[in-house]
Parts: sequence; structure tokens; C-alpha cells
Amino acid sequence: MTTPLGRVRGLGSSKSGTTAYVIKQASGLALGILTPYVIGIGIYLLGRDRPFVVSSIASFWVGPVLVGFIILSAIHMDAGMRAIIEDYVHGHMKKLALLFLNSAFTWSVCVASVFAILLIMFESASR
Repeated sequence: MTTPLGRVRGLGSSKSGTTAYVIKQASGLALGILTPYVIGIGIYLLGRDRPFVVSSIASFWVGPVLVGFIILSAIHMDAGMRAIIEDYVHGHMKKLALLFLNSAFTWSVCVASVFAILLIMFESASR
């Protein structure tokens, strides 16, 4: 026989623990720190010519930050939308389809964006 605390400890309503909550909170905190920096980069690069933008993205202070921002945004979006879908969509097959589409869209956009930034970074480094 287990106590009520033993049944609850580490388990959310879906019996998966608090991992999703911690991921959302940690990625939200990291995005809160990175977002002003990325907005500043965007404002700084606004209206500049293409070679300047490419050389800026290839720099150590911009490229890795953008890659980190994109990956953290994808993690945060996937976890947040997953929680919404799990809570508000009824019907097992509809829920599974939406969860798959959510993850597929999120990670395909993330991979394409990270690939583009890394391509810019490595092309500039080889010159």
C-alpha cells in the first residue's frame, strides 16, 4: 500500500513526471534571456546590404546565438503545443495525428533554419 505522497511524487496527471513542465520553464527562461539579444541583432542588421548581413551571421557573436535561439524556440514550441493538444483535443487518433504534425512541423522548420545558418557560417569561414 502506498501513501498519497508516494503516488504523487514525480508524477503528473499523465504519469510522465514533471519533465515537460521543467523543459517548458527552462526553455522559456533561456528564451527570455536570448530574445532581447536576437531582437537587437535584427534591428542592427535591418536595412544593411547582403554581404554585411552574411558576414555578421558568420561571426562568433551572432551565428551560434541564432542557432541556439532557433533550437530553444523549437523545443519550447513543441512542448507547449504538445501540452495544449494533450489537454484540449479529444479522440485518440486525432490527438496522435496532431501531435505528429506538431512535431514534424516544428522540427522541420528548426532543421531547415539551423542548416541555413550553418551553411552561411561555414561558407564564410572557407573564404
